[in-house]
Amino acid sequence: MPRRKKYRKVSLDFPVFGGIVEFTPDELEALRLADIEGLTQVEAAKLMGVSQPTFHRILKEARRKASMAALGGKASIVQDESVVKIFSCFRCGYEWNERYGDLPERCPKCGSESIHGGRRRRRRGRR
Repeated sequence: MPRRKKYRKVSLDFPVFGGIVEFTPDELEALRLADIEGLTQVEAAKLMGVSQPTFHRILKEARRKASMAALGGKASIVQDESVVKIFSCFRCGYEWNERYGDLPERCPKCGSESIHGGRRRRRRGRR
């Protein structure tokens, strides 16, 4: 039989954010890498191409905004010119960058339509 739940002290005056909470694409990527994929900050920073302290600042701001959105705000994504997405071709293996939000139809090198958005994750351990 489980223990009785212990009473906790909470403030009943939760701040309700009725406005729009704007996320940048790099904040959403930081949340995905750290909280969903479970990567360390060092691993995630290498994948994003930033330093670990910069990744920490991005993640801290993203978590703050996620908390605001959970308490009643409406989340939206803001386009950022400095954020790029990496695409790769299945046929020739070529990798290139596109602005976030742009979806290429063909590989610029071989013209193949079989492209993949984002890097392929490498498996750890034995195959």
